[in-house]
Amino acid sequence: MEQNILTTILALIIYLSTSLFGGNSKAVDPQFPAIKDNKNSQSNSVLLQTAVISTDLVNMRTEPTTNSSVVRKLTKGSVITINQEKDGWYKVSDENGNSGWIVTWAAKPTYFAKPSTTNRKEVLGYYAESYKGDPRALQSFAGNTDKITHIAPFLYRVDKNGNILGQNKTQLTQAANAKGIKVLAVVTNINSSNFSKEVISTMLRNKSARSRTISKILRLIKEEGYSGVNIDFEGVPSRDRPYLTAFFRELASVLHSHDYLVTAALPAKTATEEWSSWSGAYDYQAIAPYLDMGVVMTYDQHYAKGPAGPVASQEWVENVLRYSLRYFPPQKLVMGIAAYGYVWNNRTGKALNYPAIESLINQYKVTPKWHDHYQTPYFTYTKSGVKHEVWYENRYSTAAKMKLVNKYNLRGVAIWRLGYEDPGIWEVF
Repeated sequence: MEQNILTTILALIIYLSTSLFGGNSKAVDPQFPAIKDNKNSQSNSVLLQTAVISTDLVNMRTEPTTNSSVVRKLTKGSVITINQEKDGWYKVSDENGNSGWIVTWAAKPTYFAKPSTTNRKEVLGYYAESYKGDPRALQSFAGNTDKITHIAPFLYRVDKNGNILGQNKTQLTQAANAKGIKVLAVVTNINSSNFSKEVISTMLRNKSARSRTISKILRLIKEEGYSGVNIDFEGVPSRDRPYLTAFFRELASVLHSHDYLVTAALPAKTATEEWSSWSGAYDYQAIAPYLDMGVVMTYDQHYAKGPAGPVASQEWVENVLRYSLRYFPPQKLVMGIAAYGYVWNNRTGKALNYPAIESLINQYKVTPKWHDHYQTPYFTYTKSGVKHEVWYENRYSTAAKMKLVNKYNLRGVAIWRLGYEDPGIWEVF
């Protein structure tokens, strides 16, 4: 670990001693967003809080008195939203929209938003390896433990029967726990190298398989010392919308009763899009009460198989956040930060990490440009007579996006993925 830290520090010194784009090139726009303190950012107000019923049965009443009428009976494990506290009572609402009062001792809050004294935002880093022994993510993590608050290693996947497959990276977990960094076990529906619609649909539609998945996740968290789970189910068929909601409801009921975090990676969208094969299964309004953190994947606005364009333009990201905030209170919402870019030719595109992008800049001696509207860098070059177009994210586009985090008082950011980033983004954080 000490060797990894030293390697990272040396790498950072090399990176930061060069100019932004490598070699002798320099930033072309003096109007790049400056890094500022956040003393004037909006302060936290009283925000919604989630809780789980901890007693076998409790009455939800019309008024905060035992003489008032009963609206409904809540059973142990039910997830509710706390809207107000008064004289030993909570005013709550359930997943069906029913509202009423319950005694405080019957509910166990899962997250309380408290006024911030430092305005520090949380930073979640996704940890993944491209090949066995890939050191990049570990080096990035080791060099930035003073800024990272959560780390989410891509180590586990679910099969159609609800079994959890994968293996813990003990060195990473122990290092994070020693630094007080929360570790979230990422569970995906990846089969071979792709997210599997068949696997996730089969599991979600079978109540026994859902139950097995949840019990296996609970066991995994307990045995390996995780703080909770990060669910990354992608490509869920839109027809499975109610089953995905049921999964999150059942998962929260179990994990919250053990004080574990329930988080999820959410597809970016600007409308309900119930028809969408990418985002339609995610009913933001229905699942928001069950999540402690919703990590919105605010990237891949343009992607390898589509036309060239920004990975995450400022306007698009803000529109995604505005839609998300209709259903998620800001203290639950985490904005995704892309640490990569794409290069397109006249046929297809390809993902590139920041060092690979710098290499292209140096190899073809190009000067990157800054798009004032999109708030992202880009450039073009010609290879064998074919024009190539590159759009990517760096420290300046990240600084611009941090203005949105402060503007909407979000909980923080999540980086996909550690080891791919422009090292300068850590100065921004």
